[in-house]
Amino acid sequence: MIAVIADDLTGAAEIGGIALRYGLRVVMDTRVHDTVDTDVLVIATDARSKRVEEAKALIAAITKDLQALGPQLIFKKTDSLLRGHVGEELLAQMQASGKKKALLVPANPRLKRTIQAGIYHADGVPLHQSDLADAARKRIATSAVLDLVGARFQPFTTVVSKEESFPASGIIIGNTLTEADLDDWAGRVDEHIIPAGSGGFFNAVVKSRVGEKQEIRFDTIAVGKKMIWVCGSAFPLSKANVVQARTNGRCVAYMPETIFCEGVEQDGLIKAWVQEIVAGLQKNGDVIMAVGELNCDSAADVPAKIRQLMAIAIEQAMQQTEVNEIIIEGGATASSIIEQLHYERFFPVQELAQGVIRMKVQEAQGLHLTMKPGSYQWPSSIWK
Repeated sequence: MIAVIADDLTGAAEIGGIALRYGLRVVMDTRVHDTVDTDVLVIATDARSKRVEEAKALIAAITKDLQALGPQLIFKKTDSLLRGHVGEELLAQMQASGKKKALLVPANPRLKRTIQAGIYHADGVPLHQSDLADAARKRIATSAVLDLVGARFQPFTTVVSKEESFPASGIIIGNTLTEADLDDWAGRVDEHIIPAGSGGFFNAVVKSRVGEKQEIRFDTIAVGKKMIWVCGSAFPLSKANVVQARTNGRCVAYMPETIFCEGVEQDGLIKAWVQEIVAGLQKNGDVIMAVGELNCDSAADVPAKIRQLMAIAIEQAMQQTEVNEIIIEGGATASSIIEQLHYERFFPVQELAQGVIRMKVQEAQGLHLTMKPGSYQWPSSIWK
């Protein structure tokens, strides 16, 4: 069995889709059980959204629990843009596992995300100059991977090219321009190294162990009658897609603009929003939940509150009408929703595009969840 620790839910789902390409059985869970019968076990955490100390403790505990199951290896799925507590979580896993080295390959050439001479590029330009920068990295003004991982980790982090030898210990970041580079890095993973990074790197690691994959089919889905789209991503393309969908006549239920203003009756606003969602489902069969312009968005911790209110609204809508499909954009949003609905175990059944994964839910018969990272694009076949 191959085990994976993912730092958010959509990253975990992406790993599940990659496993499906190879005909492997895959289970995605939010905690480690004593026994599990599968080829690939993915533990979905929300570590990226947690405080540093909480994330470190969580990763250490999961690492120890997974080691007790005796997997071939434990892969650490990180955000491909190196958001979150990448360095802290890797060190926690290294300490818990007793391994001295971690090979971190966050690049994903298929998505035009590469690393050259220690500089991260997206769509051919340095990350901080790319379209991903505004939504993904407001706190940083550099594309150097050492800076992205964090200044405190630089003394024991090394950027290497594939022809160079590895240091004896620490975090090793691989320069990566092509998918062939990913294969080369995968070939250097041994029992002394924690492999970590993007879905593209995980694909290379799996391929090095099980051989060439089956034919990939990015099919459309035969969805159920009632479908909720949850567009909680801050990426500009996501917001533009929602605006265009509304222009094209699709039902879009925006979060109430004044919901974070002082003195408003929030429960009443949520109730009205839920009624709009339910009406859209009953009339059109599908509805898009989204966040538009918000007044009073200077309140504390607005992103977390947005996720929480989306989760509450979905739960209340599902109490009032049938829902067969929930399609979620953004890992933190997805985590809030499944926590609110008390879902823990998932079975990936279809990869619609890279990172866009449809799954059955153990706790909800007849319901499918489809997830994708906020920075990935929807395949036109299902968005339409």
